[in-house]
Amino acid sequence: MNTGAFMHDLLDWIDNNLDSRLDIESVARRSGYSKWHLQRLFKEHTGYPLAGYIRAQKLQKSVERLTRSDEPILNVAIALGFDSQQSFNRSFKRQYGQAPGAWRRSIGGPQAQQLRQ
Repeated sequence: MNTGAFMHDLLDWIDNNLDSRLDIESVARRSGYSKWHLQRLFKEHTGYPLAGYIRAQKLQKSVERLTRSDEPILNVAIALGFDSQQSFNRSFKRQYGQAPGAWRRSIGGPQAQQLRQ
């Protein structure tokens, strides 16, 4: 398998397993490469560090969940493999400029609609 096809398959697998506990070691095991070699290949092919890509994809999925449901933020954080709500909040704020609760209220998600009633 060429590197392009391998990376396409790996990206698909990562994107389809965001609800799992994904870390560099588990992705490396899945790929069959050492974590060091995989990280180098991943960065060469995508331009992103592997851990950064996984975190960004998990945060994007959290945005979808926060937008489409009134699921508690802690549940979203835990479901997406964050160790705590605090680590999720820090990552979310770093990525989107505000905490998940403030973001949810600002977009008028289901929770914000309930608060206004």
